Amino acid sequence: MLTLRISQDAWQGSAQYTISVDGKQFGGVRTASASHANGKYDTVSISEIGAGSHKVTVNFVNDAYGGSSAADRNLYVDGIFLDGVSQNSAAKLARAGAKDFAIGGSFGVSYVGEQILPSGWKQRDVVESFNAGKGMFSHSWGPGIDASVKGQVTLRSTWDDQSSGTMMKPAGADKGFGYGLYSFTIKAEGHVGPYALLWPSTDKWPGPEMDMFEILANGTPYNTVHWRGSDGGDGYTSFMLGNVDETQKHTYSLLWESGRLTGFADGIQKWTTTSHVPKDYAHGGENAVPSLGMTTNNNNGELGGKNWMTAYEFSYADMNPLG
Repeated sequence: MLTLRISQDAWQGSAQYTISVDGKQFGGVRTASASHANGKYDTVSISEIGAGSHKVTVNFVNDAYGGSSAADRNLYVDGIFLDGVSQNSAAKLARAGAKDFAIGGSFGVSYVGEQILPSGWKQRDVVESFNAGKGMFSHSWGPGIDASVKGQVTLRSTWDDQSSGTMMKPAGADKGFGYGLYSFTIKAEGHVGPYALLWPSTDKWPGPEMDMFEILANGTPYNTVHWRGSDGGDGYTSFMLGNVDETQKHTYSLLWESGRLTGFADGIQKWTTTSHVPKDYAHGGENAVPSLGMTTNNNNGELGGKNWMTAYEFSYADMNPLG
């Protein structure tokens, strides 16, 4: 799946363009609608494009200029993604003509702070390093939270099996964060209980909950996407993360895009889906707030601190490269 983010400076009409991949044009002449000045973008997806190296060509066909920056029609490529992975590509097309982008190469991963992110994802708009306690994760509950060590927050199961958690306060549909890359750097011990997730910003559940880290009874870490089903109940589907040792420090990331979710461990893509993808507030849905917790009611008797999770860093990047 190839995804492009497109915006424009409109003047005496909207910018128009075509998209070609490896010399083949997909679709006809397209018209941009999102304002670059307002930080918005259109999302264009082409499902026929698979993995491997490709050349993407965006051709700006109707440039116009009236003599000033206020009277100038421009086209922007704000980002290109292949199967959910940023290709670190962006450009302003200020004059009519074609711009080529090489995608699909092997870029490795990005090391930023405590985190190992997907290739090209170095910008982080929000970072919580827990250097001042819980920081933005100030909405908390339960007795199992330890923020006494600078640079980390630990959650433990308790002798009496009480749940604990700490999160950004869910204060309304427009609060929290929308589409972008979310990352937690954590390690854990014990099965069935520790979690790192994105919670509905309205605090209403069942709803769009996106679990970025949970552990099966056999020690396998996994992700789960929840949604409100047609009967009002909880619908969900899970994705295994494969051979990842949850007892060691890893970065678990989720890329939330319009119509697609993609999960990563240490910058390596583990799964992607276009099913039951929630919309963020800017696109008619609600945003999400990050949360860490310990729910031990199904923990196979591992009480008294035998289940624990330490978080070292959280980050969010909306990754509009030109914005």
